[in-house]
Amino acid sequence: ACPLARPTAGGCGWCGAARPAGRRTWCGDRCANAFWKNHWWSRARQAVKRRDKYRCVRCGHAALKRPAPRAARHAARVEVNHRVPCRGAHGTLSCAHHLDNLETLCVPCHQEHTRLLRA
Repeated sequence: ACPLARPTAGGCGWCGAARPAGRRTWCGDRCANAFWKNHWWSRARQAVKRRDKYRCVRCGHAALKRPAPRAARHAARVEVNHRVPCRGAHGTLSCAHHLDNLETLCVPCHQEHTRLLRA
């Protein structure tokens, strides 16, 4: 049971509203997208980077945009970090991917965060 969902018997699995005929789980695309964005790693990662405007939330480092050479973009990339570690649940449907548990970090800040977790 996900704490973000408000399902009801016979209703939408996300908001609880009545489902239109022909719909099995969600009342519409908005609820389906909200569910997947908060539970599937690739969708959550994309949404968090967009939310944080492709900047590290700790130091403000910004990722380079597309016209830059590939090597330069790779060196200046940003990554998405789980505030509460997910311990290998990246490929699974999980509440660990809720957007409020994710933040965008540059590579040095992400490495520092991981190092502190191990200590």
